Amino acid sequence: MANTTFQGPVRSEGGFEQITKDGTTGAITTNLDVDSSGNISTTGYVAQQSQILRQTTATGWNDAALTLTVASKSAILIFDKDQATSVTLPAITSANLGVSFTFIETVASDNLRSIVTAYDNDYFVGGVQLGTTAAESGAKGFIPTGGTDTTIKFDDNLANGAGSLGSTVTCTAILTGNTGAGGGAKLVWLVSGSMGTADDNSTGAAIFA
Repeated sequence: MANTTFQGPVRSEGGFEQITKDGTTGAITTNLDVDSSGNISTTGYVAQQSQILRQTTATGWNDAALTLTVASKSAILIFDKDQATSVTLPAITSANLGVSFTFIETVASDNLRSIVTAYDNDYFVGGVQLGTTAAESGAKGFIPTGGTDTTIKFDDNLANGAGSLGSTVTCTAILTGNTGAGGGAKLVWLVSGSMGTADDNSTGAAIFA
């Protein structure tokens, strides 16, 4: 059959399949399957490029604040401006589990750059590795979240904080979150990464709040 071009969307209630047919036996092999629920399985690979959002240039990031949506999933957000800012993570539904965002500081700053959850009872879980850029003098090496934290702070001159050049944090949605303020306590966002500090005896206690 020749190529077919449609002007409107192609719809199916039963899913879609891409197949190959053995020229000798006629056996059919399904290489890619989209089932009736929209789930995709493939024997190949899906190429994906992460969206890059820079504090200096991203549309809608007006220095002071940026509110993310799940449409920007897998985005890398770059703190590349010496200015305070706050980034709010999106509300998470069951369809959004696995959505992640990575944050990295590429311009040194003593201004506070915050990452906050959508609602007051959407909490972080996990932690970050903490390393000092000065000679170590008792600084802690791993900083876990506190169980009810809703904010991550990049701020290198904040006492017992972190946020040196190159500090990187990834937030991944692992639980359906709340739909409004004052909901039930939920550990929605898994936190991982590495943060640096010039404080050689930092406890890291101010990274999460």
